[in-house]
Amino acid sequence: MRAPKLPTLIIPLAALCAIPLLGAVPAESPYSVPQPPFYGQVRTRTEVDAKAMADTVTKKGLMNTQLRTRLGFVAVPSPAVEIKVELQDMRYMGIEPNVAGNPSSATVGNKSGVDLTQGYFAVEQGPFKTALGRQKMSLGAGRFLSTLEWSPTSRAFDGWSFNLNLDPGNLTGLAFLVRDTNATVTKDHDLLGGLYYSHQVNADLVAEAYSFYDQNRLTTIHNGDTTSNYDLMYYGERVAGKVGMVSFEEEFIYQAGELATNKGAARTSAAFQLATRLGFVMGNYKANVGVDMMSGDDTPTDNEFHTYRANYYFAHHLYGWMDYFAANPRYGVVDYRIDGDFGFLPGPTGNPRVTVKPAFHYFTPQAAPTSGATKADEPYGSEINLEAHIAWFPKSNIVLGAGIFMPGDDAYLLPAASQRSPGVPTAVLAKGSKNTENGMFLYFMPTFNF
Repeated sequence: MRAPKLPTLIIPLAALCAIPLLGAVPAESPYSVPQPPFYGQVRTRTEVDAKAMADTVTKKGLMNTQLRTRLGFVAVPSPAVEIKVELQDMRYMGIEPNVAGNPSSATVGNKSGVDLTQGYFAVEQGPFKTALGRQKMSLGAGRFLSTLEWSPTSRAFDGWSFNLNLDPGNLTGLAFLVRDTNATVTKDHDLLGGLYYSHQVNADLVAEAYSFYDQNRLTTIHNGDTTSNYDLMYYGERVAGKVGMVSFEEEFIYQAGELATNKGAARTSAAFQLATRLGFVMGNYKANVGVDMMSGDDTPTDNEFHTYRANYYFAHHLYGWMDYFAANPRYGVVDYRIDGDFGFLPGPTGNPRVTVKPAFHYFTPQAAPTSGATKADEPYGSEINLEAHIAWFPKSNIVLGAGIFMPGDDAYLLPAASQRSPGVPTAVLAKGSKNTENGMFLYFMPTFNF
């Protein structure tokens, strides 16, 4: 068994970007301020998606318009108590059901798209604040835990959390019930708990450390590996800062624990995620290079599991905008990236009204067989992205985006490694699964808030 390989240099050149020094308090959480008493949002996203990785006679491009509508309230019945309720309706335009084949009845509408995005009460005493209920939580750069705001529904958690704010240090703890079937079956849950500490060393440097326990008692399929349960520990650290025009970031997460396959076989886990960044900033112009990686497993039939399971992160933000790596492939992924952030047309406050964000990604397996029938160490492919953000109106952001994915020789491993079972020769898969066509993704997403 070959352990997943770490890069030769722990801090290679990485995404040259102005790393935003995140505040000590977790963003989009019950502890971020200010909390407006009344707010809302309407966001549409029209997209054309033709990035399926399997050749079929029925393959078609997907075009739809998603509508997200939010309405939130925050009440403060006493100086120490806060209550927040946020409702959300998410639907695809034109998919309302019709009655008895009468298409005009679809315009009547229904209530199936309404959901509770947040609903919690929080109690605050001095530097300590705690919240119980459904809540959002985003930590650090979102590599372990993110609200996934790009998604039409976003991500929220049910449970309890606390925050101890002792400037310049900040400690966040949480215990979330991610999923419970609420049936007669016992041990049918997914629990997530842990601690996250952030320390603002100075105005230009932040250091963070964290540990989480993810306990799952439900059958899951993770890119060809089916598990009946797992107990995984995550240990991570992150450093981000800026010196003059140079910005930098490094984050490492180690995954350890035990898993059980659906056939009862026990496995131990030893996997990792690594990100490095190095950037140059000149006002509203930022140029970036970078390396991200999640470990893979080149011998998936043994008793050791080296594929990193990124269950709660923000793939769209970190590994290309076309979401080929929304789940880590069995052989892992290394993302060599170049990107930028260029602002133009300063507004009354000095902030740019138009921001252009180009990006290039080159994806390869992190650990894959290099010889034999299952040789799979060829690149997944390349991706080019381009976004334009237009902030012409107050509390608004209009985004136009485009992406193209150019498959490499191992593109057939995506989106799921289950397309390539252990022991199946490359030639056999290449006949029916390999796709040499480029993927394409276009979208228009105006967001208006109040």
